[in-house]
Amino acid sequence: MDMLWTDRFFPKDFTEFVGNSEIVEGVKHWAEQWNKGKMQQPLFLYGSTGTGKTCLAILVAKVFGWQLFEFNASDSRTKDRVEKIAGSASKASSFFGKPRLILLDEVDGLQGTADRGGAAAIAALLKEAKNPVILTANDIYSNQKIAPLRAQCRLLHFKKINYLSIAKRLREICNQEAIEAEPDALQLLAKNCSGDFRSALLDLQTLSLSGNINSEAVQSLGYRERQQDVFKTIEAIFRGKSVGEIRKARFQSDVSDEMLLRWIEENIPRHFKEGNDAANAFDRLSRADVFNGRIRNRQHYGFLRYSTELMTAGVALSRNREYSGWIQYQFPGLLRKLSKNRGERNLRRGLCQKIGGRMHSSSRVVLAHDLPYLKSLFKDREKAAGYAAAFDLNEEEIAFLLGSKPTAKRVKNIFSEAEELKSKHIAQKGTPFQAEPNEEKQAVQLDDGQAKLF
Repeated sequence: MDMLWTDRFFPKDFTEFVGNSEIVEGVKHWAEQWNKGKMQQPLFLYGSTGTGKTCLAILVAKVFGWQLFEFNASDSRTKDRVEKIAGSASKASSFFGKPRLILLDEVDGLQGTADRGGAAAIAALLKEAKNPVILTANDIYSNQKIAPLRAQCRLLHFKKINYLSIAKRLREICNQEAIEAEPDALQLLAKNCSGDFRSALLDLQTLSLSGNINSEAVQSLGYRERQQDVFKTIEAIFRGKSVGEIRKARFQSDVSDEMLLRWIEENIPRHFKEGNDAANAFDRLSRADVFNGRIRNRQHYGFLRYSTELMTAGVALSRNREYSGWIQYQFPGLLRKLSKNRGERNLRRGLCQKIGGRMHSSSRVVLAHDLPYLKSLFKDREKAAGYAAAFDLNEEEIAFLLGSKPTAKRVKNIFSEAEELKSKHIAQKGTPFQAEPNEEKQAVQLDDGQAKLF
């Protein structure tokens, strides 16, 4: 667990690459031709996030022993920077005479001012390059700046990976790590990632921290936004050095502001560990939460400009030092707890509605005032059967009131006795079981002095 599984289980060769097998074979042949001294057209890999575009480019360099020069969205890609670094590297071979691979990652993220002249410099590089060049992008048609680049490259469209292929690789990793995982859970995880293998692998790492992996645990990740890697977004925010850089990371992510706030709240203590950095970060986050409260209360959404900046740039730039090294970011604990308790909350809500219907009371009143008394009264085995019959409780509801499991012997006995009571009542009176005022077993005296019948 000392590194991200996207790094730990990076493919060792082309056989371990998941999905888009035809493209993999084509890129492999392209690299072999370069190795033979035959110049090839630059490649432009594009498609959905997490399908392996950058991974394949890096894998090519590793397998063929090429020196890699990588420019990604976090690097400055101005005309001068591209010409100085990538330009010179594209024209000469490495020290050992092998080709150098120039990887220009996420070129659809080129910005007008931050990357001034970068697109033109890349276009010139593609014309003059004497070494292999690979470009990647999610969408090659949304940014007009990269239109000239498309014409100079061989376009390869990465499709979303089939969930069966993803599930197979996840199963192999679980076997390798001796992790117990239900086959159905891995298939559900693969389906939920929407063809994004990187997302599925990060989810698997998160779930592995809590032990066995089952369908319920996978469903707890339902909050996860998958169009953008939230781990990457959080890291970019926490390590950002300017408001513009941090704002760019937030805009590139499809995670909602509310969800992003929870991720930041959870991971502040994991990232800021020195001095007062964590305290300062939480101070900025609390101010953002104040603005969110004003938005809810006053419906004044103009405050969003303050809350979003405070919870991202405000938090990140409150630090007094830079933090290096890998940090294991975690899924928000609050959301995980809410997800685990969802079934219990639904059961309690349904129980209160059922009791409220019989007592002519609202479920909120039952929850706040009556439910605690009923739990106490259920300790009496003889009375519990009468209450269960009067309210037509099932085994799960009885178990909830007893603080036990539905399979417990005591629960089953009370349920059986309640069913007998209901059967006898119907046989005698021909109507559903309903407690009478003089039946002591079915009467409860509440704290307000009023007797409500069960």
